[in-house]
Amino acid sequence: MGKKSGNKKNIRKRFRHCGRYGVRSEFAQVHYYETKGSKITKGEDWQRKYETAIPKYRATNNKRSVHYLEALVQSNFGEGAILLGLSYDNKHQPADEKYAKRLLDNYLLKINRRQKKLGKENARWVEVIEVGKNGRIHHHVMIKCDLDRDTLEELWGNGFANTKRLQPDAKEGLLPVVKYIAKEFIDDDKPKNKRNWHCSQNLIKPWDTINDNPRMMSRKKYKKMQELPEDCEEMKKIIEGDNPGYELINMEKTHFEGDKWYFFCRLRLARNGQNVHKTVDKKTGGKT
Repeated sequence: MGKKSGNKKNIRKRFRHCGRYGVRSEFAQVHYYETKGSKITKGEDWQRKYETAIPKYRATNNKRSVHYLEALVQSNFGEGAILLGLSYDNKHQPADEKYAKRLLDNYLLKINRRQKKLGKENARWVEVIEVGKNGRIHHHVMIKCDLDRDTLEELWGNGFANTKRLQPDAKEGLLPVVKYIAKEFIDDDKPKNKRNWHCSQNLIKPWDTINDNPRMMSRKKYKKMQELPEDCEEMKKIIEGDNPGYELINMEKTHFEGDKWYFFCRLRLARNGQNVHKTVDKKTGGKT
C-alpha cells in the first residue's frame, strides 16, 4: 500500500485581486502558507474563486481585517478621493460608539441627498472610528463623491471637519493612508486608542483565487523564503517569478509555533504592463 497523502503539507497560494471580478487589478495581495488539505489533482480546476468576505470581526487588533481594509481601499479609491477627519466639540460629543455611528450615518445621508440632487450615485466611503484614551471619539472617512471639500466640511455640523484630497503614491497607491488611519489596529503590548471600521454597501469587493499548485513556488523556494530577509533582492525575485506581470511592493513574514510560516505580499502591476483592464481567464487566472 502506498503512503496516504492526507498528512502531507502542500503550499497554498491565495491571490487577492483588488478590483472588479474578472479584471486584472492594478494592486493585489498574495498569501503563501502550508496546508494539510488534499492537493488538487490533474483534471480538476486548479483554482477556486470567490468574492472575499468582509472579516466578521473588524477588530482593533486583527491583522486579517487590516489586510482586507487595504484591499478594499485599493479597489475603490484613487486620485481625487477625499480623506475626512471628523471630530466633536464639547456640545456634540457622543456618549459611546453606537451613538457616534448614528451621527455619522446621518452625516452620510446628508451627503447622499446632495448627491441625488446633482443626479449622482450615492457616495462610496470607508470609515475608521477611533476612541481615544480619554474617551473622545474621532472619525477618519475616505470618501468618493461629487461634492467639494467646503460642502463636506459644512455638512458635518457636530464639531470640527478637515478634508484632504488624496494623491496616491507612485508605488504604493493609497497604502500609506491606510497605514495612517489603521495604525493602531495591529495588536502589540503598547497602549493604544481603540479603532474599528465600516464601509458603504456600494463598494467594489476584492476577490480571491486559491491555488494549490503555485506556478513557480517549489518547496525548496518556500524553505528559502523562511531564511531570507523580507526586503532582499532574492526574495523579490522569488515572489515576482511566481506572479508574472506584477512587482513586489513589500512583504511580511510570520513564524508561528510548530515551525509554521505565513507570507503576506503586496503587489502592483509592473510598469511595463500597466493595462489593468485586460480580463482574467476564469480557469487559469491569466490574461485573455
